[in-house]
Amino acid sequence: MLQMLKEFNIVSVCFRLVLATLVGAIIGFGRSRQKQTAGMRTYLITCVGAALAALIGFYEYAMLKGDWSALSALTEIKFDGSRFASSVISGIGFLAAGSIMLIAHQQISGLTTAVGLFITACIGIAAGAGYYEIVVIATVFIVIVMELMQSVEVAVKRRMRNMTLHVDFNDLDNINVITDAIKSEGATVYEYEFENDKKNDAVISAIIYLKLSRENPSHSAVLSSVAELPCVSSAQELISYGGRKNAEIFRRSARHNARDHAS
Repeated sequence: MLQMLKEFNIVSVCFRLVLATLVGAIIGFGRSRQKQTAGMRTYLITCVGAALAALIGFYEYAMLKGDWSALSALTEIKFDGSRFASSVISGIGFLAAGSIMLIAHQQISGLTTAVGLFITACIGIAAGAGYYEIVVIATVFIVIVMELMQSVEVAVKRRMRNMTLHVDFNDLDNINVITDAIKSEGATVYEYEFENDKKNDAVISAIIYLKLSRENPSHSAVLSSVAELPCVSSAQELISYGGRKNAEIFRRSARHNARDHAS
């Protein structure tokens, strides 16, 4: 059965397209569940399109060796079936690059989506080429990396001594108070980058780059110390997913403390 599916016939063509559809949907499902811009349909269509490009190359090669053999011999046509696959790789680069964008606080979003689309196209080409073993192995590997490694990545970032904070506060003079709060946790401030708040000119925003001490490498302690200052309206650590959830907690806490101080 496997040998038959590796041959170029209508049964193997249908199987390869179905396989590309399934693996594209599996990879895209996780991204869709995380509410990413490129979801299940995008990954599915990318994978099927790549598989179709590979199949077109096989079709032309089969026709040049079969029904078109006399014409190809007469015109001395030189055929390279890999050019369709290489065109897909080039084209997917533009699609992937379009998903990368600069979001708030100088953070880049869409890198995982871009790489995911690229590797999904490669898996689609493998499915179209009938390399079923690598399709299964690559799909399992990519799903593990995209779904399970996310929590590991966040955990690793939380154990790193380097930390980046985004803080909203009321007056430029408060920067010394914020710095003192950070130093009280044993951390060292390296750099400030100030931003303009387009929604509220009265609020000053700053990105603070700091390094935690070896004795107290707690991200939560530094974030809590800054967020609890009366002059701070919001504070968040610039870290993916888990950090955003934690940032919402401290943002509400900071606003609550600010109201208590005002009253």
